[in-house]
Amino acid sequence: MNGTLAIDVGQTGFRMRGDEGEVVGFSLGVTALTSEEHVRSLAQRIAAHVPEGTQAEHVGVGLSGFVDGSDAPHALAAHLKEALGARSVVVAADAVTALLGTVGARPGTVVICGTGVAALGIDTGASPRRIDARGYLLGDVGSGFWIGQRGLQAALDALEGRGEPTALAGRSKRLGTPADIYLQAMGSVPPPKFVAEFAPDVIRAAAEGDSVAHDIVRAAAAELAQTIRAARISDGPIGLTGGLVRAPLFVEEVRAALGLIGLPIDDVLVRADAALEGARVIAEDVSIRPAFAGLIAVKE
Repeated sequence: MNGTLAIDVGQTGFRMRGDEGEVVGFSLGVTALTSEEHVRSLAQRIAAHVPEGTQAEHVGVGLSGFVDGSDAPHALAAHLKEALGARSVVVAADAVTALLGTVGARPGTVVICGTGVAALGIDTGASPRRIDARGYLLGDVGSGFWIGQRGLQAALDALEGRGEPTALAGRSKRLGTPADIYLQAMGSVPPPKFVAEFAPDVIRAAAEGDSVAHDIVRAAAAELAQTIRAARISDGPIGLTGGLVRAPLFVEEVRAALGLIGLPIDDVLVRADAALEGARVIAEDVSIRPAFAGLIAVKE
């Protein structure tokens, strides 16, 4: 693996891809880089999983939890450059790599629909506008965590007799008893992982006709449409990416929600795995970096 190494770091896992095109994924992710110890640990975990013998000249990283003004992205770039022996390392907010991998380097808007949510809008001559990207405690509205949390709440309410009957109650039993679910949710590492992993159950139940599950998915889509509208600063295409867009029903509901608030649905680009392509672009194309000032960190 030579040339460029693209890395996508999410809240519940990270993936990497070299020039050969093979994608390697790992379950550990990051929710926030709030200390030098967190930064060093993440760099070590990434470096430890790079295939033996790899010598990447350029490294591009899409990072969940990128905080504008924080020193952490710059520190991560420096640690990775040293650990991997690369000529340059670019760490960008995951919304940047998502945009580049769906819409490209042109005016438009993207929303990441994964464990978390981040939206980004760009236009010629304007500063990028990033919306949400606040993490599961303060944001991630309409995300996999958001859907999974409401699905598990509905399941437990049904089992306790305080909520509507729903197929989610039966689906939750694969996770154990209500006590098991509580313990696993509270002890999940990283914290959103266990709850977010119930989101596909909610979407499948909705597709099979469960009204409670469908209401949750429809509400998530409505929230995402509002996030997209808040981020949108141009008339360019709208990109949808992240694991949730692999579900046709979810995409249909987001399209419908966009239409209800007057946003175009004919120019929606759907690509589940856009982040790795965007990480490659940000690593190789020096010319586009100024457009994302404040949302990238470069170490050369």
